[in-house]
Amino acid sequence: MKMSSRTLANYFCPEDSCAEKVKEELKKAEESIYFMTFSFTNEGIANVILLKHLENMTMQGVMETRQISEHSQFMRLNYSGIDVVKDGNKNNLHHKVFIIDEETVVTGSFNPTGSGDKRNDENILIIKNKEIARQFKEEFDRVYTEANALAS
Repeated sequence: MKMSSRTLANYFCPEDSCAEKVKEELKKAEESIYFMTFSFTNEGIANVILLKHLENMTMQGVMETRQISEHSQFMRLNYSGIDVVKDGNKNNLHHKVFIIDEETVVTGSFNPTGSGDKRNDENILIIKNKEIARQFKEEFDRVYTEANALAS
């Protein structure tokens, strides 16, 4: 089931191919991509981020420390020069959000993982609203600052 307008669309995984929807939105980025993820193993989504990074956009991410493993995209993104950090939350960073050009937010229960896309019952919301994006960016800034303070 889909509900769409100029400002909101929702999708359900696995039937709506959530990873494809996320990639479509990321490909539209022209200035910046900020992301916070609990678990991030999806190579295709990481590939889009890496390609966008080559366009010299602002690119920053925060990932849940306990979910970083050999399957995670953390090291790959980090080694490619993307400013991605481990979270500073003593509990779990449970966000699943991409902020694109500070005007589009992709969020929901969907983790950018194979299970999130192919097996689990998940959802994403794509919100095109600068005010909502501003609020998510404020949360990103708080989480990013906390992560960097812990690393220092």
